[in-house]
Amino acid sequence: MPRLLTSGLLVFLVVFVAFELSINAVWATDHATSFVQLDYALWHDHSFALTSATSVPPWSVDDFLYKGQNYSALAPGAAFLALPFTGLGFTIAGGYTAYGPVLLLSETFVALTGAVSAYLVYAIASLYFRRSTSVFLGFAFAFSTILWPMATYFFQSDVSAMFVLMAAFLGIRAARTGGRALWLASLSGLAAGAAFTVDYVNGVLLPIMVAFLLLARGGPKAPRAVRAGAFVVGSLPGLAAIALYNYAIFGSPFVSTEQSYLHSSSLLGSFSTSLPFGLTLDLVSPARGLLVFAPILVLGLAGFVDALRGRRGVARETLLFLAIFLGILLPYAMWYDPYGGLSFGPRFLVAAIPFLLLPAGFVVERLYRWKALPVLLLYVAGAVMNGMAAVVSAIPFTSGFADSPFLSVVLPSFLRGNLDTAWGTGSAYALLWGSLLIAALGVAVPIAWFGLARMRERGQPEPTLPRIDAK
Repeated sequence: MPRLLTSGLLVFLVVFVAFELSINAVWATDHATSFVQLDYALWHDHSFALTSATSVPPWSVDDFLYKGQNYSALAPGAAFLALPFTGLGFTIAGGYTAYGPVLLLSETFVALTGAVSAYLVYAIASLYFRRSTSVFLGFAFAFSTILWPMATYFFQSDVSAMFVLMAAFLGIRAARTGGRALWLASLSGLAAGAAFTVDYVNGVLLPIMVAFLLLARGGPKAPRAVRAGAFVVGSLPGLAAIALYNYAIFGSPFVSTEQSYLHSSSLLGSFSTSLPFGLTLDLVSPARGLLVFAPILVLGLAGFVDALRGRRGVARETLLFLAIFLGILLPYAMWYDPYGGLSFGPRFLVAAIPFLLLPAGFVVERLYRWKALPVLLLYVAGAVMNGMAAVVSAIPFTSGFADSPFLSVVLPSFLRGNLDTAWGTGSAYALLWGSLLIAALGVAVPIAWFGLARMRERGQPEPTLPRIDAK
């Protein structure tokens, strides 16, 4: 526990400061505006209908009309959770606005959840790896993937990642412990239920975690079925919240806002993209390819093979990572709009990224001195690319399978100093400060900490797995 509070606190603080310095102060997007409108309806009208908010521009394409009232099409969890931040923004602004203090405070909320997500990657990694590898993976998720640019806008991506990671971490702890297993399993269910309120696709987490807890080793104090039952009970508040939200709007708990927005007779009608095309787009295309925007994830593929072949103690948990990754990837690869609108990379997959990244630790764990150089180069490539996007825009205007938002928009805009941060844009000074932010917090601090920690660990044996003993 002290280790989680010291090194983990370092990861959290460095990431939060970097994210907060990168938040967008220029653009109010459709997606973010719909969340803000829902928050204002909750804050001002104590209603789910957006009547007061939508009477003031800007409008949002993520709203829809139902029985004379406007509603947000998005899963409401992110808006519910951000209400203390946006409510303070409305108070400071003196009413509804999608800009100014509301813009900055709503993005501060997302930056906070992104930093917590990086900490949770570190916490999960610490169950398997040395401190140096665990800290490196936490920073890698924060800075060398699209978590960074998505933390600068009021999107649900980072919020979703936080709850999915929380559910997985607590579920693994529940499977490994005895006396506290029921408590941990119920908290894991609570996090999974919250994840569902933030992104409906996260509903796949529920059967995956139940299956994992049923298959994990049981004990006299916490039989498998009882642990799984505790998880299900813990998930009920989140499921009930969505059911009540749907019932208040439609008179039925089984009709979602997304379904009504798309005029679909069933939820499955939204998954209409060819799976081969969606997978190619989301994994390797210049437009949205996960491995293109976060090249360090290539190590995760090798890590899966390593863990499943030679590490029986963690094979079941590695399969959990694979199931969560595929459980989010496959539905979104078939989503009716696989591009996700304007986006730097596949923003729908942010919550899936950690579960491809974590197995990379099995590769990183064995690399010392010059052998670690290729890993560090992959990290730096991702950090520079995503750092530039974070200070330029997470929503570059590009379209087409072969159109790279980094090469066509982000890089040219960065070199011109056209940034969207609160501390300046369109000048040589903006370019200078943006470069220093990326170089110092995104590159230098993580690599320096990784190197120093590796030096301290020199000569130590590889950790024995699993790291948490059953009690």
